[in-house]
Amino acid sequence: MRAKVGTFIRRHRRRALPLIAAVALATPLLVGWHWAKLGWRDWHYNYPSVPNGYTQIVNRFGQPCSAAAHAVSMYWRAADTGTTYTVWFHRKLGGYPTQMVTGKGGASTNLDNDIYGHIQNDHLSQYVKHGIYGYACRYIRNGTSWSTHAFGIAIDLSSAEEYMGKTYSTTNYRFAPIFRNHGWTWGLSFNDPMHFQYATGY
Repeated sequence: MRAKVGTFIRRHRRRALPLIAAVALATPLLVGWHWAKLGWRDWHYNYPSVPNGYTQIVNRFGQPCSAAAHAVSMYWRAADTGTTYTVWFHRKLGGYPTQMVTGKGGASTNLDNDIYGHIQNDHLSQYVKHGIYGYACRYIRNGTSWSTHAFGIAIDLSSAEEYMGKTYSTTNYRFAPIFRNHGWTWGLSFNDPMHFQYATGY
């Protein structure tokens, strides 16, 4: 009896192996469609050159707190609380009409189509926690120089979790390479892991 049971199990195990292999191969394809299935693609259209230092920032994006600095907006939902934030940013970093983004008077596909699209398509949105902010007409915290937020070229993600002064990242590291691949600098290098900015040397 025991031998018959063993033969039965082995026979069905052999039959199940092709099915398991097929499911293993199909699962990434089924899960990975997301925005691409809906028509999204990484455009890389009309990105401005990344400025280095204050003078280049002004030359490329204009004065802080200008109308252009908060000309474009997008919605970003925090995965942990379900809160939806409205993020404003510079017209040169997004707002260009694509399959997934309506025309909002912007000149680029950088932030709201390409970066956001990658995060959605790669199923990384679950790691974006609450505290999501973009444009703010303000100085650098505890300073008298303009923040990159005042130019609309910075975004804070998961700020409640990735607070300023933290020397490591627990969630933003998962999608930081996407920002870097699209010209952004991650603030972890200066102990501000919530912060991403489209500028260097400042």
